[in-house]
Amino acid sequence: MKTGAAVEPRPFKCLAFLTADIVSFTNLSSKSSAKQVVSLLNRLYSQMDEVIDSFEDLYKLETIGDAYNVVAGLNTQETSTPKDFAVSMIECAQRFMDIVRNLDMSDQITDHIQMRIGVHVGPAVGGVANPAMPKYSLFGDTVTITGQMEQTSRPMEIHISGPTYELVQDVFACDVSEAVPVLDGKQKMAAWWLLHKKAATSRRESSYARETGQ
Repeated sequence: MKTGAAVEPRPFKCLAFLTADIVSFTNLSSKSSAKQVVSLLNRLYSQMDEVIDSFEDLYKLETIGDAYNVVAGLNTQETSTPKDFAVSMIECAQRFMDIVRNLDMSDQITDHIQMRIGVHVGPAVGGVANPAMPKYSLFGDTVTITGQMEQTSRPMEIHISGPTYELVQDVFACDVSEAVPVLDGKQKMAAWWLLHKKAATSRRESSYARETGQ
């Protein structure tokens, strides 16, 4: 991209996506000064950026308004698994929630904010859509569905799709959600609420029980 060379579209068999946004941000921003809004977003996003940097293969995508988007798996398709991508993304989401709970709001008109998060896994295509203003982007139904998981999430909840749950159910405890209308609304996808990470001892005991028939 920097040299002006064409960037061929690249298909990805599986990536993990996360979309997060601030609940009632439009209402909050309308009652806040421009300085307060910028200060809040800078403070929040800089801490979220630090979380992403702590993972091997998580990348921030374009932030649109207050919607913060992340992808996992771009550079580790051959060395990691879809489960690795999904687990990393959910761990990232949990840390985002911790940031929101502990965010300094001393210069704001409210003492707290809330966030909604959606996570989904699936195929996507990467490429440069606008050569005049080159920027690498990802496209496909997986990206759209991730946004729909976020839109149907609850405040301070992590809403994961059925395909994501299938990959991480032995790592994280989840509670079933109502099926979510996706894409054109004519289809429905199973969804789950993330609860917490399962204890390692519990997973080992369950594995032992399955192997021994106990």
